Amino acid sequence: MKIALFAAVEAEVMSIKDRVHLTGIGRECAMHTILSFMKEHEHEDFTVLNIGTAGAHTAPIGSMLRITEIVSGGSGFLGHPMLTDTLPVAIPNAADGKLFSSDCFVSPHVYSADFLKELATKADCFDMESSALYSVTKHFGKPYVSYKIISDHLDVDIATWQHLVNEVTGTLCNKVLQLLEEIGKREAVELL
Repeated sequence: MKIALFAAVEAEVMSIKDRVHLTGIGRECAMHTILSFMKEHEHEDFTVLNIGTAGAHTAPIGSMLRITEIVSGGSGFLGHPMLTDTLPVAIPNAADGKLFSSDCFVSPHVYSADFLKELATKADCFDMESSALYSVTKHFGKPYVSYKIISDHLDVDIATWQHLVNEVTGTLCNKVLQLLEEIGKREAVELL
């Protein structure tokens, strides 16, 4: 099984950074990175595995979510859901969750209290790259899987977020390595 690992920034995946394609922050950066990758590998069979951090309303910091659906910011809550695929094994104790993907941090400084209240009923966590990665991956007919570790509760500035990311990156990397090891027990794994 061929797997292409994608994350936004090095800080999210420090101990495995040499195995991960870094997109940079935001949907536009993610789109450019995944498009370049797809053009190079479009004739191969592989799964895109997007890993990284996400903010959340209430999920505990350090908890893992297997993303089952992505809602793209700017498109509202209607339309076609972005439903993710699965791998032959899963990260243990990762709860299923829906992700809202936006071009900016989801926080009270950006969105109104009413919007955040509505969003809490529609999504479990938030990032800035997943909808672009998903859209391009699916356009090329490849499976897309995503796991996110919760880094904050929408109440932090960028400096605090960076500190919190440093606290959870070890857990995220260890869980991803365990996942790849478990898949490897069933079939050979090649990282692209």
